[in-house]
Amino acid sequence: MQLHRDLDAFHAIGAELHVIGNGSPSFIDGFREQTGWRGPVYTDPSLAAYRAAELKRGVTNTLDPRALMPTVKAFLGGGKQGRVQGDQWQQGGVIVIAPGDKVIWQHASDRPGDNAPARDILRALGVHAA
Repeated sequence: MQLHRDLDAFHAIGAELHVIGNGSPSFIDGFREQTGWRGPVYTDPSLAAYRAAELKRGVTNTLDPRALMPTVKAFLGGGKQGRVQGDQWQQGGVIVIAPGDKVIWQHASDRPGDNAPARDILRALGVHAA
């Protein structure tokens, strides 16, 4: 949701955002409906992409008490958690890949709510956001 709000800023500099989930491909339409996301969406139920990106996975990551406050803030801001679709213990992240498949920046979430701010991603792309 956070990156969705800044989609125009990413597109203005020629960047594209791709979402990779880990649920069944049958969950993609529901994801689009729930989030309003219209960009590219993929899914990797095998978690191979998550392992290749060295993203974190585990019960202690998911149930980390530090995830409570971001969850409450998101809820108060109008966000809502749908039912989990896919591996509930897998954390996400952001990978910025430049032409030539060069990874120029990465954020691996430690826990739910540990999301990379759009300004950090834009900086990695060479744009200094306020």
